[in-house]
Amino acid sequence: MHRFLLFTSLLILSTTSYAQQFVAVKVEAENYSSKHPDWRRFSSTSTPNVRPDPDGSHAGSASGRAYMELLPDTRVSHSDRLVSNGNFWNEAGTGPSLTYTVNIPEPGRYIVFAKAYSTGTEDNGIHVGLNNRNPSSGHRMQWCSGKNKWTWGSAQRTSSNHCGSPRTIYLDFTFAGANTVTFSAREDGFELDQFILLKTNNNSCAPNDRDQIVCNTGTTNISSQNTPTEPQQPAPVITTPVQPAAAPSVVPAPTTPAPVVTAVTSTPVSDDLPMCSSQSSDSDGDGYGWENNRSCVTASSTSTSGTTAAAPQSTIPVCTSAASDSDGDGYGWEQNRSCRVAAGTSTATSQTSTPVCSSATSDSDGDGWGWENSQSCLVQ
Repeated sequence: MHRFLLFTSLLILSTTSYAQQFVAVKVEAENYSSKHPDWRRFSSTSTPNVRPDPDGSHAGSASGRAYMELLPDTRVSHSDRLVSNGNFWNEAGTGPSLTYTVNIPEPGRYIVFAKAYSTGTEDNGIHVGLNNRNPSSGHRMQWCSGKNKWTWGSAQRTSSNHCGSPRTIYLDFTFAGANTVTFSAREDGFELDQFILLKTNNNSCAPNDRDQIVCNTGTTNISSQNTPTEPQQPAPVITTPVQPAAAPSVVPAPTTPAPVVTAVTSTPVSDDLPMCSSQSSDSDGDGYGWENNRSCVTASSTSTSGTTAAAPQSTIPVCTSAASDSDGDGYGWEQNRSCRVAAGTSTATSQTSTPVCSSATSDSDGDGWGWENSQSCLVQ
């Protein structure tokens, strides 16, 4: 595979918001500095003619009505052939990449939140790096829930937890000003709408479905508090964690930013969302649905105590095969929606139709499935 980039403008297109509890730097995915040709721009007026692309365009619900997708999308399910460094890149930095020149107002640790659209199990992973490096804290960014809609995520996939824990993807910036953030492919078909770098000491702060930063004391609409940046050259590649002698020209961060949290409340975020008109809009059974181009709360998701509960299992269809539950959590993915494995059904016993891998090395992504003799196999 050819490794080359398409270079565009080097303008810094990030926007920065300040609040009492955080600093947030937001970037639209289509505002890249450079990209690999396989990353394609979708918009409400333009759809790339690249096949296969089984799930079509989602520009109508994307921020700014535009997003980036890695095409062609050749691996949609476990039954499709896995080609290492062809449609799957387990090592960070080896896959086709998107590069962004980002203005960082102050050094420190920033949690990386990205907004992705995933329709299955093989289009929900990516890596993120900083200044031509790929720190382990940016490896294997993973989405398991929130299928078939734009969903914020910050979880890192591990061998013990394939879905990862929230807020475990982060980058450590050693200097303010122009930095280079890179998203490199892990799976083809990945769709990226925007990302936010969030510096905060409050572990409750995170973006919500309306692209607001939500903390335990209120919400702040970062889209209405942007601090524009001036065009400038990107920072040089950093080879040591030491501030350069000559810092790049940047827009300085305010020395005493005024608090801009718009409200003080202790009510759950879900109280701001409307009730779903139909339980079927909650396709993944997490108590939240998607109707009228926005999130909604299902009738069963909020109890009388105000806590969020899982949707009844009766609303989720039973899987036709336990083999669709690749991570063994009791839920699978069939016919483009979640399903649940029937009680008492063992994934291992129901996978008798799937051959056992002769070598564990055929499982290159560590998900319990391999590829041998032109078909999927089960690692035991």
